[in-house]
Amino acid sequence: MKDRLIITISDVKGTRAFNIHQIAKKLIVLIILVTTLIIAGAFWFIKELNEEMDDLKTQKEREIELKEIEIETLNEKEKKLQAQNQFYSMQIKGKVEDIEALSSKLDHIEEMIGLKNVEDKKEEISKETLKSISEKLKLFMLTTIPSGAPLKESTITSRYGYRVHPITKKKTFHKGIDLRAKRKTPVYSTADGVVSFVQSKDRGGFGRVIKIQHNFGFQTVYAHLNKTNVKVGDIIRKNQEIGLSGNSGSSTAPHLHYEIRFGSMVLNPREFIRWDFKTYETIFKKERRIQWESLVRLINEQYRMVQQL
Repeated sequence: MKDRLIITISDVKGTRAFNIHQIAKKLIVLIILVTTLIIAGAFWFIKELNEEMDDLKTQKEREIELKEIEIETLNEKEKKLQAQNQFYSMQIKGKVEDIEALSSKLDHIEEMIGLKNVEDKKEEISKETLKSISEKLKLFMLTTIPSGAPLKESTITSRYGYRVHPITKKKTFHKGIDLRAKRKTPVYSTADGVVSFVQSKDRGGFGRVIKIQHNFGFQTVYAHLNKTNVKVGDIIRKNQEIGLSGNSGSSTAPHLHYEIRFGSMVLNPREFIRWDFKTYETIFKKERRIQWESLVRLINEQYRMVQQL
C-alpha cells in the first residue's frame, strides 16, 4: 500500500474505495486512445484532401489541355482567315485597278464620242443668230448658264483631261479643273440654279461636295470643300456663296475641284470661267461639243415669251 493513495467514499449504499494509481492508468490509456484516434483521423483527412487535390489538379490540367487545343484551333482558323483576307484583298485590289482602267477607257471613249459628234454635225452658230442676241439676252444667258469663276481669284493648278493622279500615280481622266484656294476660301455659284446634291461629310474621293442643276441641261460640281452652306432643294443665285474650300476627300492640298456638265457630257470649265460680256462670242468657237445654234434659238424664244407675258 506504500506510495499509493486510496480514496474511500461512504454513503447509504456502502463504502467504495478508489485507487489513484488505477485512475491515472485508465486516464493515460484513454488519452493514448484519443490521441491515436485523432492522429488516425488526421492522416485520413490529409489522405482525402490529397486525393481531392490530385483530382482537382488532374481536372485543371485537362482543362488547360483543352484550352490549349482550342487556342491552337483558333490560331489555325485565324491564319486561314488572314490568308483568305489577303487573297480577297488582292482580288479586290485587282478589281479596283480593273475598274479604274475601265473608267479611264470609258472616259476616253465618251470624250472621243463627244468630239466625233461635233465633227460629224459641225453645227456652228450663224452670224444671224449672233446678231439676234440682245444685251439683255446676253445677261440672261450669263446668269443662267455657268460663267465666270467660282472663286474671286482663280488660278488653275490642274487642267481638264488626262493626267497622272497625284495620289494613285496612275493616268486618269480629270473631269474638271483644280483651282488654287486656301482653306475656308468662299466658293460661289457660277449661275442661277437648284441644289441637286450635297455631301456635307468628308466621304469618298470628292469629300464634301455640292452639285447645282442649272437651266438648259447644265450642272456644276464643287468638290473637296471644308464646309457646305446649302442643302438639297435650295434656290441658288449666281455669285451666291455656297460653301468654303478645303482639303476633304482624296486631296493632297487645299483647293477647289470644279466641273461643268451638259447632259451626259463633261465639259472643260476653262472657257466658261473666261466667259463674260467682253469674250461673249468666244465660247461658241472654243466649246464645239454644244449645239449652240439650237440652244441659243431655244433660249431666245423662251426669253421673248417671258418678256411678252
